[in-house]
Amino acid sequence: MFFWSSFVDLLRLVLFALAHVCGGSLGGGIVMLSLIVRLALLPLTLRLAMRAREHQEAIRRIAPELARLQERHAKDPARLAQATRELYGANGIGLVPKGTLLGTAIQMPIGAGVYQTIAASTHRAARFLWITDLSKPDVLVASIAAGLAGAGIAMAPSAGSSRTAAALASVVTFFVAWRLSAGVGLYWVASNVVGVVQSLLMRRAVSRVEQA
Repeated sequence: MFFWSSFVDLLRLVLFALAHVCGGSLGGGIVMLSLIVRLALLPLTLRLAMRAREHQEAIRRIAPELARLQERHAKDPARLAQATRELYGANGIGLVPKGTLLGTAIQMPIGAGVYQTIAASTHRAARFLWITDLSKPDVLVASIAAGLAGAGIAMAPSAGSSRTAAALASVVTFFVAWRLSAGVGLYWVASNVVGVVQSLLMRRAVSRVEQA
């Protein structure tokens, strides 16, 4: 608990230092902090995203065999689970993509710390661009965050259709961001901008692999 509070305090100092660089604008500091953290984590998130795609492709290749197992053991869920694990093992496929757990363990505390820092720092009224009060929800901020969240998913190379996932991400992001402070909404906007960049980089990397 002491380490966590110290970490959040450090992030708060960084946030206010960035706000000072932005001419005393807390909103500008929030955007800068969010972008810096997401860009720092971008190499890791790209690596994890590519591994997740490779995992999906590997499962897609054994889909006919999976279908036969499901038909053969339809009345025995335990045997189906065992047979599925054996099939995965025979094809060198893990239950989750490699590095997922470690990557999540690294990203989640950092993301949670940034979120807590911003949420705690926007309890006072402050202006930024068209936003008159960063401590209150803003429908335009929520809409931008939602649009970027959907775009990031829609642009990502996927083994299946991503329209439903993109639409769902947009709707969920909008309604959640609409109920939170505009300061937190700005954090989501900046974070989702990096998410769009990540999707574009992944699309380019996948295209190069397919052309090779």
